Amino acid sequence: MNTVPSKLDFHFLICTNARDNGKDCASKGSQQILDELKSWAKEQKFTQKIRINKSGCLGRCEEGVVAVAYPSAEWLVNIGTNELEEMKKFVQSKVGS
Repeated sequence: MNTVPSKLDFHFLICTNARDNGKDCASKGSQQILDELKSWAKEQKFTQKIRINKSGCLGRCEEGVVAVAYPSAEWLVNIGTNELEEMKKFVQSKVGS
């Protein structure tokens, strides 16, 4: 096994986990948030600097839609679909930092 430095400035994981009981991020719009944020990042030509991916359960579904940013290990919780502009600003602040 070898370790290598990241080529990315920023990695953002958004939970899209779905459960039968509806107590999950998927039922709160996480896929829509993920799709819109990824599309925006591509339009901004950030795709060589950042990666935005879906993730399975991050263990905090009771806090609403959840995401985590690396390498800063910042958690965003209770994300609403109406907060996309705020999320874009967050992502943009991480590019090149």
